[in-house]
Amino acid sequence: MENKVPDVLSLEVPAGKDPMDELTDCAVHSFDEANGCNKGHVQHVNCISFTDNESARSRLPKICTAIGWKEPSYDFEEQGPPHNKLFTCKVTVHVAGIVNTVMECFGDPKHQKEAAQEHAAQGALWCLQRYGHVK
Repeated sequence: MENKVPDVLSLEVPAGKDPMDELTDCAVHSFDEANGCNKGHVQHVNCISFTDNESARSRLPKICTAIGWKEPSYDFEEQGPPHNKLFTCKVTVHVAGIVNTVMECFGDPKHQKEAAQEHAAQGALWCLQRYGHVK
């Protein structure tokens, strides 16, 4: 069976490459531990196309929206004197499922607000992947 990119996605595929290798697929897993069963099953599968240089703070809301979750929220804290401020960012992701979970990831203090936001988003993506919410 040949893998084809869905018509709704615009994607340029290099010659000789499988189109599906050019996509990132996300899956939400849940576990029915209440019945003693520990096998994960996929609730949703969504294909999302990313560019190689796309930032984590750009990818994170796309993934959350594709899965059907609320968009992540970002909170910032400023520290230090006005001429040498450090920004710390906290990203909050509401992971909806059988058990609703709120995930909070904190980035390291950075001199630029965008860098602090990027670092927190990288941590959130790592956690989502680590715990099986994103493949």
